[in-house]
Amino acid sequence: MINRAVLLCSTFITLLFSARVTDVVHIPKGRAADVDGMVTPHEWEDAESIEIAVDRDWTIRVRFKRDNQSLYFAFEGVKHGSHRLFPEIFVDPQNRKSSRWEKGQWWLHISYNLCEGDGEPNVYRTDGAFQCSHQKEGWAGTNPPAEDAQVIEVRVSLSKLGISPTPGRRLGLAFAVTNATGDERQEWFFWPRTGKVDSPRTWGEAVLD
Repeated sequence: MINRAVLLCSTFITLLFSARVTDVVHIPKGRAADVDGMVTPHEWEDAESIEIAVDRDWTIRVRFKRDNQSLYFAFEGVKHGSHRLFPEIFVDPQNRKSSRWEKGQWWLHISYNLCEGDGEPNVYRTDGAFQCSHQKEGWAGTNPPAEDAQVIEVRVSLSKLGISPTPGRRLGLAFAVTNATGDERQEWFFWPRTGKVDSPRTWGEAVLD
């Protein structure tokens, strides 16, 4: 009985540790990428990546890297037949792991416009005024996507996030793709899988290499 209990406890700890490890990514230093929605030869070969499972036959790959000025992201496979999903990036620059949003934590959304929130997500309108546009200060993304576009590329300046390119720095980070319906039908597919829009504590971590 004791051996069985020890084995079960050991298995649980192993699974818990493994889950935490998979929620940490390393962002390698590489060449700057062009934010044009076209992946050219060798453009992203110096990046790392994760995958977001949408359906049994639909997986979106997210690549990421950095230089001394910016973080770069590429979401590949965002269109599947007649269905399209839109990328979102959640960044907690100080890795505070707060249970609720705080100022300085960023929501970045890329669709037919760029939308952002500093300290809150889903900032599409404020007092009835539309807050999204094709250009935003400190970051860029390919928008609007071409009808057959499979790739969305994004560049976010480190200065916008208020951080330096120090190797070993840890950020709170999560990726999502959403159908962006803006109502009760809206869905998000996350990395990490347990990530939630409303809780930075549930996001993963990124280490700058």
